[in-house]
Parts: sequence; structure tokens; C-alpha cells
Amino acid sequence: MKPNVLGIILAVAVAVLACGYGIYSYFAGGDESADSLTRQERLALKKNIMVLGIDERPKDDDPGRSDTIFVVMFDTQKKTVSLLSIPRDTRVRIPGNGFDKINHAFSYGSRQLTQETVEEFLGIRIDNYVQVDFNGFKGVVDAIGGVDIDVEEDMYYYDDWDDFLIDIKKGPQHLDGEKAIQYVRYRDEEGDIGRIKRQQHFLMAVYDKIASAFMLLRIPGLSRQITSMIDTNLPMVDMVDIGRALLAMVKEKGISAATVPGTPEDIGDINYWIPDIAKLRAEMAKMQGAEMTDRYRSAAEMMEAEYGRSFRQAVAEEKEEKAASSSGASLKKELQSDSVKKCDAERVEGRKKKQKEQKKQESKKQEPKNVKQDNDNKGNKHGKAPAAPALAAAPAPAAAPARPSRTTLLLINRSGSTADGAAARQRLENAGFAVLDGGSDAMENETLVISTTNDGSIVAKLAKIPFPHKTRTDKDPSASYDGIVILGRDFR
Repeated sequence: MKPNVLGIILAVAVAVLACGYGIYSYFAGGDESADSLTRQERLALKKNIMVLGIDERPKDDDPGRSDTIFVVMFDTQKKTVSLLSIPRDTRVRIPGNGFDKINHAFSYGSRQLTQETVEEFLGIRIDNYVQVDFNGFKGVVDAIGGVDIDVEEDMYYYDDWDDFLIDIKKGPQHLDGEKAIQYVRYRDEEGDIGRIKRQQHFLMAVYDKIASAFMLLRIPGLSRQITSMIDTNLPMVDMVDIGRALLAMVKEKGISAATVPGTPEDIGDINYWIPDIAKLRAEMAKMQGAEMTDRYRSAAEMMEAEYGRSFRQAVAEEKEEKAASSSGASLKKELQSDSVKKCDAERVEGRKKKQKEQKKQESKKQEPKNVKQDNDNKGNKHGKAPAAPALAAAPAPAAAPARPSRTTLLLINRSGSTADGAAARQRLENAGFAVLDGGSDAMENETLVISTTNDGSIVAKLAKIPFPHKTRTDKDPSASYDGIVILGRDFR
């Protein structure tokens, strides 16, 4: 399970807005639009704030992903707030980068490209942003004394990639920081959609706690910890207004929260959330308090047509690629079979030649028996004992190919991207591995690491290779490397 923090960011970021009045002293475009709307034509009847939760991985030399994206829409006149969650797997057009999951926009162009992508996708203008570092989330939850919540189901999952355990029982629970992270990171069969439901559940519990008179007195003492987690260009006066509006609405249970409409679909082995553009744009007009004009409707139809065309093309290409890969694998298997037969024949012929050579050498070493006896008699005539026959030296055992002292990997690039191959090699070398170039081959969806030895220390090292992968052991004493990395399309 990839480390996803949707609930963490949703709860903490909006909570920060709610308690903004307690922290005064600490806060001091792309190519042509897919829908043909200019930026000025996009909806902006409310103050629109993009909230990002970033899964940063500086140790992996990875810019990270925006694992949480939602938009806060604040009506400055009515003092009401609406929230729109965007599933991280939503397939969108990222300006300058084609169609991809929306959370990849951050890795392509940081917060600026993510904002440009969200604006085009939703058909609105983004006024401000809040970018959240969630590392201190546990401390914040602990600082407010934890959160009471009715857990919907038993939650158990172990993530061996992050060495992270989720274990929470169903029913009323008091969650401290550690358990709160487990709750908002848990992923069930509903994927991101189920997680978004839990975000909203958790959000209400957080606000119930923060809205209490006792907690309002403690907020100023938490401000330094909270501000260390966020980066924003939101003016303090707006934070105060939004925070007060949110608190008032929570008490009345009046927050309007929605999710991008769509359906889950697979392209190959990769799961996407395919948005329903027509419904989305209608929902955006409603949430913005705007009329669905002919211009806005025609732009939505244009975008819907492009998104549909792109999806169908991607599915067709995946089928063609799979068919070609299957054909190539069959041919490769035949070639490999011929190669094996040839190698076997060569080994048999080599053994025959070696046996003939050994017999020839042995015949040269052997002397006639009568000659040897005469030599023994000559020695006896002089009163000398016959010399002891020389003992043949035992043949030295064949040495296995020496393995380098550094853990060595053979890297085979099947990701379909030379850039990913280079990035993987660099990451492996930075992690202390010696890397051999195994070339490229037909694409694979998942990265596989094969250990060629049962050595526990090496197997343990391979398990910690710094990107997602599956592992297995295939002992090969003749290999001159410790493992094989078959890089798949899931490399990130």
C-alpha cells in the first residue's frame, strides 16, 4: 500500500483554517486549455483555495506526489464553505505532459503545475493555496488530546514497503496521533473513494473537538506546531474569516462536501478514476453559485469529448501493446529454447573432448611395467630401498565466480522509459549498490527483484531497494551478481 495521507491532510489543513485566528504572530501558464476557456472565463464567484497534501521523499531524490487534493470554496458574502475532494487517481490532462493521474502533476511541476491542472480540470480560478507537510500530524492530534470517533469496520493492514501497521477495531474509539494516522491511511475495497468518506467522518470529529471552549483556549499554544506544517499564500484575514465560518457550519452540520463524479477503470494493470466531465462541470457551477451558460456548457462538452477520446485510445494502445508483448514473449521463448538446445549440445561436445584429452594425458604418464621393475631392481643392487611412488596431487575444486564485495545488481529496464531506467540506476547507486546494465526488454507492469543467493544479509538489502517492487529468490551460484532488478512501469 502506497503511503497515502488524504485524511491526514484534509483534517489538519482545514483545522488550521479553523483556528487561524490563534496564530497571528507566526504568519507574517501552460499550453492551450483542453476546454478552450481562457483563465478569465473560468468561474471565480467564490474564493477558491487549493489544498495539497504532499508525500515528499527527499531521501529517494523524489519530488513527491500530491496524495491529497481538494478545493475549499468560500462564499465571502454568505460566510459559507464548500469542499470538493479530487481522488488522487483521477485521470486528467496535465498541461505539457499529456494524460496521467492528477497526483503526478506535482512531480512534474510542483505546486504551480498542480494548480494549473486543477484550474483547467474544474473550470475555476484558484485564488490561494495551502500546501501541507503532514509529518507533525501525530503531534497535533496528541496535542488536542486525541479524537473520539466511531470506527466503521475492523481495520488491519501491514505495509511492508513503509513498515507501517494499521490495526484498529470497529466501534467507538479514542484515537491518539498514531491511531489517527492509521485510520486516515487505511484503504479498503473502495480505494480513494472510501478513504474520502473517512476523511469527512474524521473531519467532523476533529471539528467537534476543536470547537469546544476548552480547546479554543489551547489553540494559541499549538500555533507554532501547526504553522510548521503548512505553506500558504492565504492572507491572515481570510484565514480568520474562513475559520470562523467553518466552526459555525460544523456546529450546524452544514458543510457541503462533494467528490469528483466518475467511475474506476483499468488501463492495463493501472487503476484510474475516470471523471464524468459533464456532471463535474454542472456540480462546479452549482458549488460556485453560477449559471450554466451556453459558453461554459459547450466548453465542458469539448473537454468531455477529448477526455473520452484519450481514454479509448489509451485502452486500445494497451491492448495492442499486450498482444505485441505476448507475441514477442512467445518468440523469445522459442529462441530461448533453441539457445538452450545449442548450449546443451556444446556442453556435451565439450565434455567428450575433455574426456579424450584426459585419456591422452593419462596414457603419456603411464610407463611400461617391465621398465619400472628394472629401475626398482637397479636401486636394490646398490642397497637402496625403492623410492616411494609419488602421490598424485588432489585436483583443486572448481572455484565459483567471485562476487564483488559490494552488492551487485543487474538492472533490466522494462519500464518503457529510458529516463526511468536512468533514475532507477541513480537511486540504486545512491543506496550503495553496484549496478550492471542489463539492457531493456518488453515492458512489464510491476517491478521485480530476484535474489540470486540465499545469503540473508543480501536478501535483506534487496528488500530495501528504494522503490516499490516485488521480491523472490532464485538461487544461482554461477551468477556474478547478487540480484536482478526488472524495472516495471510502476516505477516512481
